[in-house]
Amino acid sequence: MTRVFLDSDVILDFLLKRPPFAEPAGEIFSLGERGKLSLLTSTLSFMNVHYIAAAATNQPTARSLSQRLRTLVELLPVGPEHVDAAFAIEVKDIEDYVQYAVACEGHVDYLVTRNTDGYPREVSFIMTPVVFLSTLPV
Repeated sequence: MTRVFLDSDVILDFLLKRPPFAEPAGEIFSLGERGKLSLLTSTLSFMNVHYIAAAATNQPTARSLSQRLRTLVELLPVGPEHVDAAFAIEVKDIEDYVQYAVACEGHVDYLVTRNTDGYPREVSFIMTPVVFLSTLPV
């Protein structure tokens, strides 16, 4: 099954129904719910999503959204080796590179994010939700 790592922006678009990004994010989650994709994220993203959701809504809503998310995604751990990898090279965004290192170690097929600028440009498996959806067979 195709393994898709979701960055926190895509998850938040889905959970908080943020227009105009909610629709493609929702399509990806729907494919995951139907067993067409295996959805993954990092423990770092999971906690960031909860924090941002709580700030955007309230603590009970954020808890409910996080519990739902936990049923939809597999969590990949962030370790010191991922942080060290991000500091070992000159990168624009440390957090994005940590996500990239986690995704690579997790043997994902795609990393889906709205912010592709923070990731290595030479990597072809990093794409936006819209581009990712356009690559899937009809």
